[in-house]
Amino acid sequence: KNYFLLRHFFNFIVFYISSIFFYFLLKKRFSEKLSVVGLLFWILSPRIFAESFYNMKDLIFLSFFVISLFYAIKFLDTLSYKNAFLSSLACALAIDVRIMGIIVPFVILVFFIFGSIDNKNFLKKFIWKIIIFFCLLIIFTILFWPYLWNDPLTNFLNTLKIMSSYQWRGGVFYFGDYISALNLPWHYPIVWIFISTPIIYLLLFILGSVLILVRLFKRFLNLSSEKKFNDLWRGNKERMDIIFFLIFYFTLFLVIEMNSTLYTGWRQLYFIYPCLIIISIRGLQFISRIISSKYLFILLAPFLLYISTWMIINHPFQFVYFNKFAGKKVGNYFELDYWGVSNRSSLTYIVNNDKRNELKVYVSSVSPYRFSLLLVDKRDRKRIKIVDNVNDADFLVTNHYYQEGNPIKINQNLKKKFKLLKEFKVNEMVINSVYKIN
Repeated sequence: KNYFLLRHFFNFIVFYISSIFFYFLLKKRFSEKLSVVGLLFWILSPRIFAESFYNMKDLIFLSFFVISLFYAIKFLDTLSYKNAFLSSLACALAIDVRIMGIIVPFVILVFFIFGSIDNKNFLKKFIWKIIIFFCLLIIFTILFWPYLWNDPLTNFLNTLKIMSSYQWRGGVFYFGDYISALNLPWHYPIVWIFISTPIIYLLLFILGSVLILVRLFKRFLNLSSEKKFNDLWRGNKERMDIIFFLIFYFTLFLVIEMNSTLYTGWRQLYFIYPCLIIISIRGLQFISRIISSKYLFILLAPFLLYISTWMIINHPFQFVYFNKFAGKKVGNYFELDYWGVSNRSSLTYIVNNDKRNELKVYVSSVSPYRFSLLLVDKRDRKRIKIVDNVNDADFLVTNHYYQEGNPIKINQNLKKKFKLLKEFKVNEMVINSVYKIN
């Protein structure tokens, strides 16, 4: 129990630190007021906030990715040795958490090349800063990744190979059917982004995307043989827009094109969420030029108040947030508690409502209830025995995460065979159930 609680604490601390960097990243692009709104969008993202406590893979990578983005932008704005050092360190840490962190150094290289085309003075002046950056990046990446110590190049390439063809043969519940994670439809990540992100953020994101694309297209049409590639943007802020736009859409394109293995929502792509928020604030910035800031914030307040209230009421189950695009009876079409966060609640319900010294529990899902049992108070934990045969059990528990079969029929059969004692719900979505057997 102490291990899990300590891990959750540090998981959140890392995310909290990244939130500070995200605010300063926003401030490099927008006014202070818009940056505060962007930070509120960031915090009031139900799934991101919930998983910041326990998702030690995707949220940790998201956090380091944000930090590396901040220092990369700072380095591109001011090509100095100090910024080369800080950026290389931040990028190395992101890469060491998940190899997809190489996106940020790649962005630095691409935009340095753009700046160098037809500008020999720029190249001569800053080439050594870039060389130092990549040298330090290699050193820091190896230093903080013990797996690379034995054979840095071979092991790094092996990791890239594994990432590009990762094999997870589980089933993904999508639009009412279990589909192999190895052969998901192309629209899987797009749909998940659109049903699990607050609608107001999505609408502003679409507006911001259109604005960036239109401006980039106009800049491109005005290019000529006398103009340079970096005339595609006017100033550092426009360049930031292009960077965030490319990271979001190019990453999404690669995942779809390569048919990458995804499962349990779009959590493997959480690292592009900062770009989504920043682009949405770009859309909000455009509206703020039409509507007074005072009236704009009045319009936003009800949406943010609704989201924050929803998060407070449904704590700690914000991870099953779905917007109106998901429709009704969401549990019939999409996965809900694949993390098993509600498992502890069902086990606690059993020990609180049955005073017998031994309580035999059968788990009717693939979720690891044995881990959740560790979070139950020690005295009560000893009373629960998880059994492998349903006929030996006193209770049956399930968070309705099966990876195969038809969840609707499975749940109907459970209700026919056993007495339903308790259902844990979020917005009428059942995320965990307790049945009485004997």
